[in-house]
Amino acid sequence: MAPQAAGLNSIARAEASPAQARETLLAVLGQPSEELLQDAYLALRAFAWKALDQRRRDPELREWDDLLCAAATLMAQQGQPALGERLTALHELLSESVAVSETLAAQDITRRQHVAEVLDFLASKGGQANRSAIGAQLSLGQANLTRVLNLMLAAGLIERTTLGKEAVFNLSRNGLDTQHARLTGLRRTGSPPRVASA
Repeated sequence: MAPQAAGLNSIARAEASPAQARETLLAVLGQPSEELLQDAYLALRAFAWKALDQRRRDPELREWDDLLCAAATLMAQQGQPALGERLTALHELLSESVAVSETLAAQDITRRQHVAEVLDFLASKGGQANRSAIGAQLSLGQANLTRVLNLMLAAGLIERTTLGKEAVFNLSRNGLDTQHARLTGLRRTGSPPRVASA
């Protein structure tokens, strides 16, 4: 397998760092062919899907966002304006995730009223519970429950699926990491964190 193909596969599997991806893309753009440019687009699209599907909010996402923006411009310069436009759309989606991560830090969200309770409840239920079970556990009305769950969804702490007519919420990777960090902090300090209203 050519080094460029291996690098593109690493990008597509979301295993490459932004620096490795940049190096691979520069190699592709240094000797571009229509097929190789298409492969580069497909690799970046696969990465973007994985990042969005996993609700990534890590600081590295900004580097990926910048990389997609630059790749969009370079694709257009290489005579592939359609691929450039598609990459611009992916860049805009990642930009939205970056903006959310900057305004909704998961650690800050756990200080909001009821959020830690939802995390604890989901953790006690194997990481998953339906909406009605969460509402019953927290003794919240529908409007307040919706507000808390939407806040947690926006912060990437939980993910929502449906099972029949019932909404089911799962701890996300970010939610699991945040819950672990929160519990580790509680054990260290021995006191609960200050709670702000949601």
